[in-house]
Amino acid sequence: MAQAALPLATPAIPASPASPTTPATLAGLDSCADLDGLDSQRKSRADLHIGALDLATIADIGRSDPYESPSPFGLSPDGRQIAFVVRRADPHTNTFCQKLMVMPVDAQRALPRVLDRGGAFIRDTFQLRNFPAIAAGYARVITPKWSPDGRTIAFLKRVNEQTQVWGVQTIGKAAARPLTALPEDVDDFAWTPDGARIVTASRPALGKASARIAEEARSGFVFDDRFSPQFSDRPLPTGPMPVVYRVSKLDGAIRDATAQEVALVTRSNADAGKLAIPAGAMGFTLSSAGAAAWIESTAPARLIAPTKLVMRMPGGSVLTCSTATCDGARHLWWSADGRVLYTLQKTGWGQSQTAVLRWQIGASKPELVLVTQDALIGCALQALHLVCAREGATQPRRLVSIDLVTGHERTIFDPNPAWGSFHHATVQRLRFRNAYGVQSYADLVTPPGHKSGEKHPLVVVQYGSDGFLRGGTGDEVPVAVLAANGFAVLSFARPDFPAWVMEATSERDLRTRNRTDWLDRRSVQSSLEMAVARAIATGTVDAQRMGISGFSDGTSTTQWALINSALFKVASLGACCEDIMSYPLAAGPFFERFGRDMGYRFFEEDAPAFWKPMSLVLNADKVDVPILIQTGDSEYEAGLDVVSAFRKRGKAVELIVLDNEPHFKWQPAHRLAIYARAVDWFRFWLLAKMDCSPAKQVQYERWKAMRGAPDPTVLRCD
Repeated sequence: MAQAALPLATPAIPASPASPTTPATLAGLDSCADLDGLDSQRKSRADLHIGALDLATIADIGRSDPYESPSPFGLSPDGRQIAFVVRRADPHTNTFCQKLMVMPVDAQRALPRVLDRGGAFIRDTFQLRNFPAIAAGYARVITPKWSPDGRTIAFLKRVNEQTQVWGVQTIGKAAARPLTALPEDVDDFAWTPDGARIVTASRPALGKASARIAEEARSGFVFDDRFSPQFSDRPLPTGPMPVVYRVSKLDGAIRDATAQEVALVTRSNADAGKLAIPAGAMGFTLSSAGAAAWIESTAPARLIAPTKLVMRMPGGSVLTCSTATCDGARHLWWSADGRVLYTLQKTGWGQSQTAVLRWQIGASKPELVLVTQDALIGCALQALHLVCAREGATQPRRLVSIDLVTGHERTIFDPNPAWGSFHHATVQRLRFRNAYGVQSYADLVTPPGHKSGEKHPLVVVQYGSDGFLRGGTGDEVPVAVLAANGFAVLSFARPDFPAWVMEATSERDLRTRNRTDWLDRRSVQSSLEMAVARAIATGTVDAQRMGISGFSDGTSTTQWALINSALFKVASLGACCEDIMSYPLAAGPFFERFGRDMGYRFFEEDAPAFWKPMSLVLNADKVDVPILIQTGDSEYEAGLDVVSAFRKRGKAVELIVLDNEPHFKWQPAHRLAIYARAVDWFRFWLLAKMDCSPAKQVQYERWKAMRGAPDPTVLRCD
């Protein structure tokens, strides 16, 4: 189709002082000037097909995925204004434009005011096994917090490689300034009720541990449990990293926080010991009328189980909602008068929907206000409305106000106003049970302008299908760009665990059950095969031209599918691989024991027999599918055995190593490059098409030399 070439015709990224490894990328360059006119440019374009650059420069509020996270916005004390940070990537300078904005919640057609701009991208951290603070590639959510008098907004900002609390006046034009000056990064904070102090949460032990490791470098490191080569070539901080809470006066004085002040940051009740909170209660909340509500497991002995919603009336009587009506409740709010409980819930087939429930005191059960396939993120109660970040399959995140009586929605702010001007794909949800009885679903995306009777090559993108279908988990494979290039895309949602696994009583038990005869992998494969069959049955998919992509757990799904089925002709991976040799070596000695504890076999005599159903290395003679791997320099070693096994046999494999990248990639230049290369790869192998711009000549010379490449006589530029 002629339209296919246009989305990929983006200019090559020029050389820039802010290359992926230079300090300029981390120093908080303000690249907003180059992006301010982007939306108006999109509206005036003759080409309205979504390209890689369009997707790579979407404006985000909060994290760029729909997973559970802190709220990305803050309501003013009177509930009339909302503050939020808009972040947009600039691949050409490899920086981010970040703006702190504020605007009225209820005013029609109001425009936000920019109170501050700049600051470096703040990478979140997460705990993994024995490592308390691995640097992630996804953004830490910056939640603006209003002072009690509403005159100042405080927020996290990273400048000169330091993350501190900054503040800016809501009236006037005074520049933002730091409100804290701790020697380590601030993780979280809160205002004191008088607005004269900031309570901070930080982990000084992290810096001290890093300093000890630096000192140890002078004499050499012992290779022990502190090592995980996939993350670093030196030891990583391990052990307890306690959170320290301190109070900073706005004049600079610092002291330790009291229990009451700590509770301001942790959002806990310092007097919780005085409350009659049931054991196992989650999300316990009190109303102004003296009622209470919480969430409980229906099977407390199990690690994963359905939940029930419990309401304790002011007089002490208890109502329980444990049917499917209330399973999956996530967040609870009381109305101002304390007479109505509002609940956000994951519900529907395979928990693929989001619902809002309304439960009046005295009613036997809640009533449904709204149910949607969209993702609702970071919701906050504002009078009789729920303010949320909302995103749908073809619509990026926007801020909305949802009427808690009617369920009607009003848009407060759309950071991507030109997105509606594009030609969008059609999305059809497929629902089914796999061979293990697990509810499963996937979204079939068909190209814009699809005509009845047309069959398109298919690409599977994994392994979540909630909210905006951007690039799958890890944001690696651009769904809309593939669709604009004539592909059908199957956005495959990984199913829950089989029933026997869900009976696990501990994390160790869960991991062991999952690894018993590779049960989890077999269940996921069953869902994948059913999803593909359902997609083919629609008549829109060419079953002879199908590819698959995967990242993280999706890599494991891809490995299993390539070995245990003949569905796919080409594959693209964002990380490689769960396999017999490099996988345990790259993860480090602690992971070796951790893996054996859940049933893996590493280097024992029976390891080959254990790995045979899963290992690309052991099945390299059998699997003859071209594989593209685009992975960070932190973990490329985990796939070297697979790459070597394929190369030794002359099979088509390409490994791209991305500088200064963790598991989830974070650099804008790399995001654009990953998008474009993945689309090029699938177009080359499934459509015999090339982007013949001079900048990509070397790429295609490599690919044309690979075994099984399309015949030169059928290859064409497009």
